Amino acid sequence: MQFYSTVLVVIGIVVVSAIESGVHQLPIKMIDDLEQDLRPLVADSNPLATDGYKVYPGQFPYHAQLYVIPQSSGPTLLYVGSLITPNYILTVTPSRNLNTYGYAILGFDDGSSEETQQRINYSQGGLQLHPTRDIATVRLDHPVTFTQFVQPIRLPSLSDTRTYEMMEGTIISRRLLTSRYLRNQIMSIADCQKEHPDRVIYSNHICTNTYVGGLFCNSVFGSGLIVEDENGPILVGALFSYNLCEYTYPLVYERLSEHRDWISMNSDYVFDF
Repeated sequence: MQFYSTVLVVIGIVVVSAIESGVHQLPIKMIDDLEQDLRPLVADSNPLATDGYKVYPGQFPYHAQLYVIPQSSGPTLLYVGSLITPNYILTVTPSRNLNTYGYAILGFDDGSSEETQQRINYSQGGLQLHPTRDIATVRLDHPVTFTQFVQPIRLPSLSDTRTYEMMEGTIISRRLLTSRYLRNQIMSIADCQKEHPDRVIYSNHICTNTYVGGLFCNSVFGSGLIVEDENGPILVGALFSYNLCEYTYPLVYERLSEHRDWISMNSDYVFDF
């Protein structure tokens, strides 16, 4: 797993990108005009790079920020995930160290009103990791309260065999001060492999095309990939691999339809047929 995690140090506010696997550190550019809807972070090096669009209140009520705190000394890690039931958030594996705890923030997060937000802790035993794949569930210490700003999202039904190729996928994430989103076309596995020289793409993966929609420089591990059909939004992927904004490689997600059994056993989500 290519690992780039956002580390928060609260002295003033400092945001650092911690990178493993010998990859060069991602330079962080502070944004002054947060009202501008679409703007490139690294336009000089990659014209496709963008910070995405600003989220408005209630637009993605299933989006959750996850703060992972190690029991031992170490930095707090910022991941994101998606609310799938009142008690569970689905994300990617934040750490193979189960001695972690933390909290989730749900609801609109522009800082203008605390009334839209819910902060809920999770305990050390609340993190369940897939034994071989990069997905995880987080059991909250108590259920969320459903509001206009906090709602769960559905997962692919048992009878849903679609690959979602050529459909529009939406990614929601947060790196700086507010949540952002971007829409890209979903690619075939074969096309994704051709465009991605640094990773082997398997059937349990799903990819989005940075040439159709742009390269999302606001990505954070666990970001949900959402498609829409006649019944509304569906969570089909969780981001586990992305690259520096200088490169236009596809973003790679865990394909959640490949993990229905594991999700059922490690949450209280009930799949529709």
